[in-house]
Amino acid sequence: MLRHLKMSVKLPVKPIGFDWHSWIGVYLGLMLFSICWSGSFATMSSEIDWLLMAESRVSAADEKFDFSSAFRIMESRYPNAKIELGEAPPNRFSAARFTVKMSDGGRHFVYLDPATQEVTGSQSIFTVQRFFREFHEAFFGLYGVGKFLVCLFAIPLFLSMLSAFYFYKRWWQRFFQLRVGKTKISLWSSLHKLAGLWSLWFVLLMAVTGAWYLFEETRYKLGDEKFALVDVYPLAVHQIPEPRETGQQRLAVSDLIEIARSVRPDMKITTIQPDRAGFFYVIGQSDDVLVRDRANKLFINPHSGAIAFDQHADDLSAYWRWSETADILHFGAFAGLASKIIWFVFGLILSGLSLSGAWLYVQKQRNKKRPKWPQADLAAGIALLVPVSASPIVWVYLHRVGGKIDGQYRMAELPDGVAAFIIGWAVVTMIIKLLWVIGIFSLRRKTIVQNCKA
Repeated sequence: MLRHLKMSVKLPVKPIGFDWHSWIGVYLGLMLFSICWSGSFATMSSEIDWLLMAESRVSAADEKFDFSSAFRIMESRYPNAKIELGEAPPNRFSAARFTVKMSDGGRHFVYLDPATQEVTGSQSIFTVQRFFREFHEAFFGLYGVGKFLVCLFAIPLFLSMLSAFYFYKRWWQRFFQLRVGKTKISLWSSLHKLAGLWSLWFVLLMAVTGAWYLFEETRYKLGDEKFALVDVYPLAVHQIPEPRETGQQRLAVSDLIEIARSVRPDMKITTIQPDRAGFFYVIGQSDDVLVRDRANKLFINPHSGAIAFDQHADDLSAYWRWSETADILHFGAFAGLASKIIWFVFGLILSGLSLSGAWLYVQKQRNKKRPKWPQADLAAGIALLVPVSASPIVWVYLHRVGGKIDGQYRMAELPDGVAAFIIGWAVVTMIIKLLWVIGIFSLRRKTIVQNCKA
């Protein structure tokens, strides 16, 4: 009697867990696919740029990069332009990169071979890396709500993982269990479960970091509007006052770099911004683990050489230390190419889980008189249109970074390889999404036909 009662209590667990898992997959799966699919390519986007653009590639060079001579070369090469940013080569086979604002307002990336000290080429700042970063992070802003919308999907991602535990019993024993079955549906169902198991750590990591981004965005939009602990801009908790000019001319970049190195001999300088609201700004890596470059930074008065602020990653509180770590974990940028490849592969697996879950739903509902989840076609249509609606923003973005001629914004000129890759990715993505929508709508049509016959 007691045994029968226990069984009756446990029976609803599997349907409830499975229903939650299915509901998330059917109604939110296509949006999750858009985010995970673009995020996978965002992880490897810098490497894709390296492959597509010959000017960014160099022969093996010494790891030590001479920022001082590089800035002198750039200033002599572009005397009428503003050198906004200088970035050291990320590895021995990449050129240094400078962001240069031209007299017409257009911004370009200019590449410099660290070995030969020669400029290898330039291009628009709209690269594969910039496209995927903007698309994955916020669908290019999506009229002010894009980032919040993307971050919000950390919740269904986590709930999808959690709900699977309720109906997939003894999951910890099934990491090497693949049931071929007699039908294609059985095989894909088993593959879906197996891929999900091996991706648990990755799903949890993406959900946790995504939830952090959601918290940051919510705090920024609805709270204190703070994104950094210390900076010269109002978005910082502690804003550094603008530097006072002492009547002296600005010190040479080489002198300011020497000051930075003498103050922070522990820091490997990776990026220099000569004019950050009046300050000479330097960031880089020290001996810290899992922090982005800006966790270590210097603000130097360019007239007096005085240090306005010196931040060490080790001095940050747990809260702000995690803020500097989340990006590294989210994109796998902590162990070079190896970690990025792992993140890329598991990102594709996560994208595939969204697709295979929807396909299984469609296949299992084909022989039923009425699909279990109504209005799934409407949800699919919305999920298709949301990323597509960012297209006009991309068009405006391309004109904004292209500069002006006779007071009119012009279209940025993209390298052929970059343009072809972005367009090709967009076409493939659209085909995948259309197949999803067609599959969902076919169930809707089937239901309508059956109801008419009845």
